[in-house]
Order: sequence, then structure tokens, then C-alpha cells
Amino acid sequence: MYVDESGDPGISQHSSPHFILTGLIVSQTDWDKYLQRLKAFRKHLKSTYGLNQRTEIHTSELIRIKKIEEYKLIKKYDRINIIKDYCTEIPAIFDTAQCINICIKKDEHLGQDIFELAWGRLLQRFDTFLKKTANDKGIVVADDTDSLKLMNLQRKMRVYNFVPSRFTGSYNVPIDSILEDTFSRASHHSYFLQTVDVIAYCLYRREYPKGSQKKYGLEFQFDKIEPILLKKASSTDPLGIVRA
Repeated sequence: MYVDESGDPGISQHSSPHFILTGLIVSQTDWDKYLQRLKAFRKHLKSTYGLNQRTEIHTSELIRIKKIEEYKLIKKYDRINIIKDYCTEIPAIFDTAQCINICIKKDEHLGQDIFELAWGRLLQRFDTFLKKTANDKGIVVADDTDSLKLMNLQRKMRVYNFVPSRFTGSYNVPIDSILEDTFSRASHHSYFLQTVDVIAYCLYRREYPKGSQKKYGLEFQFDKIEPILLKKASSTDPLGIVRA
């Protein structure tokens, strides 16, 4: 499962009102097929918009450039279309993949550790998917995050992971289908992590549409991902988005 985030888990006045985690589950048997499709798609972006295949796709930077100088060579209208094209192609490229999304609205979880809450929900659902659907073991590859804190959480959940019972109380379900600690990878080296960045950002725009960007229709792009969403992740949300 490749993971990236939108927003931050902080609680200061300068922090985002949300924290989103997106996990893209890729079977080892399909990995090379997806990579070849991603390479072909990047060639399309090169020929259509002039985006170099080695240039990282960082969605928020496509909207407002801060660090990636190469983006300045591409008109903003075309940079928006890169995001739209990507969202259109994701279900075709990753036709047998599954996507889990965690969306935590911080003011609904006052006093809680937002990082642990979101990651705990994501790891729990990935482990459940591995046990019940994939019947396999899995690993997690994430863009740069708080690796030490995540390692401690993951190791604790391998021993103690109490989930609510549908009847009464709770019971312990250790996450024993996820191998090793989470592997950190710089997103500019991974087309897969760049894909997750696009999904997480578009979920953010769906949940928190920005008035100045509504003219671009970015709040509608996440809906294109619907064919590969793991809707079983949440029975209370039609798209399976985990919110609590």
C-alpha cells in the first residue's frame, strides 16, 4: 500500500482543519503492469503538455508553484488539465487496485492525537483487507512522514489493537498481516506515490472546496476515482471514506 497525506496532523492555529491519508493497494502480481501504464501516461503528459517524465507530479504545486521550477514553463490552465487527466486515467491504469481514504476533521476529534487516529484507521483497514480479501501479507510504503512515531504505533498495533464490537465492548485484533515497519520513500522517486498525492489532494478539494478554484472544477475530480475505492472501508460513507 502506497500512502500519502493532505493537510497536517497539527493542532496549532496555523494547521489545516483536516488530515487526510490515502492508501493505494497494489498487488505484487500487478505492480509491473501498473508501472508500464504509468510510464506510458507520463509520455502522454510529455507530448501533450511538455511535462518532463522525470519531473515530480506534486498536485498542490501544480496549482500554486513554490519549488518546482519546471512548472513555470507550463501554463496554469494546462497544469490544471494535468490533474484532471491524471484523475481520469487512474481507474484505467490501476484497474484492479483498491484505494482507502481517511479524512479526519480535527474539530470533531478534540484532545485526540490526529496522527495516530488517522494512521491507526488506515493500518487497521489495510490489515482487514489483507486478511479477508487478499489472503496475503502486505507492506506499507509512505512519502516522508514522522517515521519514528509511525513505527511505534505500528509495533503497538501488532500486539494491542482493540476495535469496537458490534454487540458490546471491544476485542483485540492485532495487525499481523502487515510485514515490517513502514518503508519511507521520497515521492519524486516514485510514480506510485505521486499518484496517491493526486488522489489525496483531490479528496481534500472535494471536502473543502476553495472558492477561488471552483472555476477549475477540482472539487469534482475525486469522484473519477470511484471505480477503485474500497467502499467496505466505511459502511457509513457511500464512497467508503473513513471519517471517525
